[in-house]
Amino acid sequence: MNISWVLADGIDLDPTQELEPLKQAGPFWGSWRTWRAYQTDNVICHDPVRADELLKRAFQAACNFYIPNSVYMDLNQPLGVQVYEGDFVHEVEHQEEIVAMHLAASRSDIVLLLGFDWSQLSQQHYVGLVSQAIRDNAEIQWVLIDHPGTVHSAMANLPNLTQDTMSNVLELLAS
Repeated sequence: MNISWVLADGIDLDPTQELEPLKQAGPFWGSWRTWRAYQTDNVICHDPVRADELLKRAFQAACNFYIPNSVYMDLNQPLGVQVYEGDFVHEVEHQEEIVAMHLAASRSDIVLLLGFDWSQLSQQHYVGLVSQAIRDNAEIQWVLIDHPGTVHSAMANLPNLTQDTMSNVLELLAS
């Protein structure tokens, strides 16, 4: 069974939580914003300017670095990066989270969502794209870890999205 973790941009993990037991369960996927604090294994950068800055510092040597194909081509096909297809038609916040969800789902049976707060979402495009990612991957079990409050109504009835606590997840992973 393949398990992946997708980290939210604004993740604020308990500082006493060791990362190694989590990484033993599966790789971390997240935006470039998560790498410094969480040593994210698979890092997504959808922003062309930021991708260029990170590539100039050889960031792709520190992780599996993913950029959109359009940026890859604009930056003269830099070595050592991973490429994904697609661009966003509408302005969307946290684009990398959505891409991370899709990429993790393509390699996993279970996706553990860490650091997300989907209770007070106001950006319609983000809500729609996250919901669609979960619906499009109906064979994947998505688990929202330690979610604060009630999940946004657009996601509340998705049959393959559940919620659990970090302690329960760690206990299940240990068994």
